[in-house]
Amino acid sequence: MAQVIKSMNFWVLATLLLCCSMVFVFPGLHSVYGLGIFSKGEKPFGKSYDEWNSEYWNKWLAKSTAQATPQPGGCLVANNDYKSESMVMLMETVDVSFPPTQECQISSNEGIIVPLYIAWDQHDNTPQSCQVINLPQCTKLLNLGNIVSYVKVDGIPVAKLDARQTVNPDTKLIETKINSLTNVTQYTSKVFTLTIPPDSVEIANNVPGTWQSVSDGWWVFLKPLPLGTHIISYGLRVTPTGALTSPGTTTHFSDITYKFQVVK
Repeated sequence: MAQVIKSMNFWVLATLLLCCSMVFVFPGLHSVYGLGIFSKGEKPFGKSYDEWNSEYWNKWLAKSTAQATPQPGGCLVANNDYKSESMVMLMETVDVSFPPTQECQISSNEGIIVPLYIAWDQHDNTPQSCQVINLPQCTKLLNLGNIVSYVKVDGIPVAKLDARQTVNPDTKLIETKINSLTNVTQYTSKVFTLTIPPDSVEIANNVPGTWQSVSDGWWVFLKPLPLGTHIISYGLRVTPTGALTSPGTTTHFSDITYKFQVVK
């Protein structure tokens, strides 16, 4: 106690600096730019999370493998017609590992959807297909493992995910343990209509057609960025939790970078 009293001014100053530093990093975007992140309960640009989940997957699966392959200097987003829409939908982490930096010009009125670890499943009338009533559970089975993910804007951390999702070998139910969850939304959508074209980037092991589907996973919905050049980087680290509790889970690493020129 004596040491604290003798150095009161030093510790007060140090505490203030530490608090300022912590506020600067997390919740991050809000503190750095005076902006924010859309929460699950909000309707970004008048649409619910369910609607955005449906739009994301219908846009992404409409691409062929060639269209969904990032190119140097390209601007690969799920919705190529994003300039007429209100949200820019970035590429999902499980489809790529370390793609070349994508360079996009976007509007200061557009938000940004960052998919961290997401999946979808559909009822396609095949014998092995999940029934509509079981689609949420089936979809969650695609997101098992030890999951670590992040989002940075201009090098500053704004979102973080550290979770473990497994299947209980006794109850057969999916269990999720959240170690850290900052500015990340975990969301399981309602059933929506999904169209899979014959040349879809994810046609392997899937049946083309229009089906009932569900989306599940972790997302970050960024509010519009200020004018100027901004770098958004995000990544994913997934490792299996064990053969008995996470069937089919494979190790995956990805780091993705977008350079945005934000204009009026």
